[in-house]
Amino acid sequence: MTPVTYLDFELGVAPARDGSVTVTLLRSPAGEARAEAVLPAAPPSLADDPLATPIELAQDFGAALFDALIGGEIRNRYDVSRQMAAAQGQGLRIKLRVDAPALPPLPWELLYDARLGDFVCLAQTTPLVRYVALPQPLQPLQVELPLRILGMVAAPEGLPPLDSAREQARVDAALAPLRAAGQAEWRWLAGQSWRALQQALQQGPWHIFHFVGHAGFDAARDEGMLLLAGEQNEAAPLYAGELARLLGDHRSLRLAVLNACEGARVGESSNFSSVALRLTQRGLPAVLAMQYPITDRAAIEFGQSFYGALAAALPVDAATGEARKAVSLSRPGAIEWATPVLHMRAPDGVLWQAQAKPTKVEE
Repeated sequence: MTPVTYLDFELGVAPARDGSVTVTLLRSPAGEARAEAVLPAAPPSLADDPLATPIELAQDFGAALFDALIGGEIRNRYDVSRQMAAAQGQGLRIKLRVDAPALPPLPWELLYDARLGDFVCLAQTTPLVRYVALPQPLQPLQVELPLRILGMVAAPEGLPPLDSAREQARVDAALAPLRAAGQAEWRWLAGQSWRALQQALQQGPWHIFHFVGHAGFDAARDEGMLLLAGEQNEAAPLYAGELARLLGDHRSLRLAVLNACEGARVGESSNFSSVALRLTQRGLPAVLAMQYPITDRAAIEFGQSFYGALAAALPVDAATGEARKAVSLSRPGAIEWATPVLHMRAPDGVLWQAQAKPTKVEE
């Protein structure tokens, strides 16, 4: 696959007066702009039962969201920026900075450009990422192949069963060519507890952490959590801050994929109350998490396509776009492709710079 590069179209969204928001075009190839808008309310079915949301309703909401976010002078800048990117053989990456606690949670991934008749982030040329700007400097890591991926499945008793074996098999199949070429190494963790995870991390370096299981949100603590297994295989919450503490010291780790419902949910008091955003706060360059429940079938399709695209050397946001496209094609009429949320700190989507292991020269 041809390597993809992007120009940036960076938007900030913050509350204004009388329920409106200020949308600021912070950076683009065509310059800056600012506007006030009123955001549409998300259809209740998206939160209650996303699978039951008709595609037509999602399109109507997405079109209203697009008009609010990319309207007026900002739309002119958007159109010119897309033309400039296309002229240079590049895509246009939409970076979205949202003051999350002060605004209602919205599925920004459903942005719909009615002029083109499609959702924006289903095109590889216009990926959408939720960008996190933090003071810590971030540079791509020089990785000596193989790329090392640590997978973990947690299925404690009392929670809905998961088709984890099928997901493992399909991800393994997607990575098989890389394994055969010595470019990737995947290990599935045997245990399901925080202790097992801690011990496995000590056997690094690891470059990607992939979690399959359940997540939740503790409203009392205003904090997200993963549900691991305790000593009696009971559900044992591992809160966002605790997970960040486990992963935060492993500087080689560049990406976390959280295949667990509500891993992207943000609370009311802090931008960093979700599991995903707490990990980015601790320095992880990119986190993929779910904002709604997702079926096993969609999660498996997403994972296989995502890792296949990463294997083809696509940036993480382009790989996410390819995976969304695969889910949309495998489940026509459904909007599960919008469930994954990519939180990113890497400015260009490049998480590592791979280099072959030096060949040992015999004396």
